[in-house]
Amino acid sequence: MLKIKQILRYFAENYPYKSELSKTRITKMVFLADWYSCLSTGKQLTSIEWYFDHYGPYVSDVFEAAKKDRRLQVKQEVNSFGTLKEVVSLRDDIFFYYDNRKIEGITKSILDQVIDDTMNMNWTEFINYIYSSYPIKSSKKYLYLDLEALSAECSKKRIKY
Repeated sequence: MLKIKQILRYFAENYPYKSELSKTRITKMVFLADWYSCLSTGKQLTSIEWYFDHYGPYVSDVFEAAKKDRRLQVKQEVNSFGTLKEVVSLRDDIFFYYDNRKIEGITKSILDQVIDDTMNMNWTEFINYIYSSYPIKSSKKYLYLDLEALSAECSKKRIKY
């Protein structure tokens, strides 16, 4: 399993619209990475126990990992509605050698697919995409999501996403 910080670093390095990597968006992108991995391999990339709360799949693990990682920073920026948002990015004040080659093969393909699938979505489209995913459509709020079991259900029902 990957550490959450490895996925966060990969997204921070490779996502084309850096200011879009808000706390909520990047958390849900990690959720998608775990979900896509379950669909492809039957296993999550991380050990996160995803919880379906009022705002969809959420856990504090992702943002806590970002705050603790010395290669990442969390900056406050103003969103398009004029309110503050917290954005995760690679630190630019200290040189760190970051080697993307550590993430390769199917894992790299999964993370790249998450980026490709979401990078051109505005906020509403992105949230609708998350809510249209099988784990969210088929689960009840305020419960933990067993992504591995849900991916097996998808496979049996021949659902792709």
